[in-house]
Amino acid sequence: MPKLHVRGDKLTITIPANIRDEIAALDGDEIDVRTEDGRIVLTPKMGVAERHPDIHAALAEAHEDERAGRLSPAFQTAEEIEAWQKTDNYKKLIGKA
Repeated sequence: MPKLHVRGDKLTITIPANIRDEIAALDGDEIDVRTEDGRIVLTPKMGVAERHPDIHAALAEAHEDERAGRLSPAFQTAEEIEAWQKTDNYKKLIGKA
């Protein structure tokens, strides 16, 4: 359930993660706000409407991977990558564990 917080003269709305993912909202994106029949309507200015469908799909997949902990560590050399690819963690990441 979305939460509304009123702080001073500002209204801050927390959009649930699943909705942010659905519209591919990223930090810094703008969202238009208007009223419609007594309701508040939020519409992404940037995001799904302006992103290529392949980019939107890749971003959604990346967000899901991050939430699920499917991330690779940072590497300094190609040798580090090759060594990591031999580990069980790598096999889990690619679904072959």
